[in-house]
Amino acid sequence: MVDRITTKPLAQSMLILIVCVVGILAFMLLIILPSEKSSKELDLEISKLNARMEEQRILTPVFHSLLKRSKIAPPSDLPVPERTKLTYGSINTISNVFQDIAARHNLKLEEIKTDVGSMVQDTGYLSMQLRLSGDFYKFREFLVDLGSIPSLEHIEEINIRPLESIRELDIKLWMAQE
Repeated sequence: MVDRITTKPLAQSMLILIVCVVGILAFMLLIILPSEKSSKELDLEISKLNARMEEQRILTPVFHSLLKRSKIAPPSDLPVPERTKLTYGSINTISNVFQDIAARHNLKLEEIKTDVGSMVQDTGYLSMQLRLSGDFYKFREFLVDLGSIPSLEHIEEINIRPLESIRELDIKLWMAQE
């Protein structure tokens, strides 16, 4: 037993201390730091998911409102008038027709542009651009009534821009002319 007791207890204590310190450092580097990193990543993912859940909670009433509106039955009798062409005299009155339709649906007709080039050329079509502002949901009804104009050939383009509480609507359409 005497052989086991070393003559240098300080060296043995230092060796044990170094082994313990290396073991603790290895434990920290291999176990604690990676788990702390993954914990931070999970916390970040949880905060992102909480933000998305809050966003969904806020948007749910809007979604249900739009869903109800989409389930409203569309008009079964869409106007399909017999197609006619604008005469040169009726070109002057077509702007009044647009204003009447817009007023009927609480939309403000802000501008009507007629492409003079399409009038001069003998294409048989007149290009017009309308700018309206108002409630977006009334715009659909406006389009339905616009389809009842006998000389409307087709709508080429519709642009919708949001303003503060209303929408600005640009429509480019073609009218058949003599």
